[in-house]
Amino acid sequence: MLKKSCLLVFLSVILVSSASARSPETINLNELGALEALQRDNPAHYQTVRQILDNVLKQPQSQVPRWLRTTFNAKDVRYVRVLLASDPPKRDLSFTLDDTRYKARLTLTNDHVKIVPAK
Repeated sequence: MLKKSCLLVFLSVILVSSASARSPETINLNELGALEALQRDNPAHYQTVRQILDNVLKQPQSQVPRWLRTTFNAKDVRYVRVLLASDPPKRDLSFTLDDTRYKARLTLTNDHVKIVPAK
């Protein structure tokens, strides 16, 4: 009986731990209306995301992950070094703010990043 009780407690702890370790919500910034919804639903994140998108190309490519972590407290930053073979070239960026994961395929231009909705 004691073994069954210990096993039940152990399984309950595992279930609670796995529920709290869920992956964060992911927002694809290339989806149609994603930025507008973010502006409406989470204005603070919207402002941060806009600052990131407006300034990411001003950063040296190798410093982008560090810049996001130190300036915006972003976590799990991924800025893929490989350019996608397109004209103009594209690069993937993803990061986590609080409990929300953001990802975007950035179209690189000489002066700014352009978010193009997925088709």
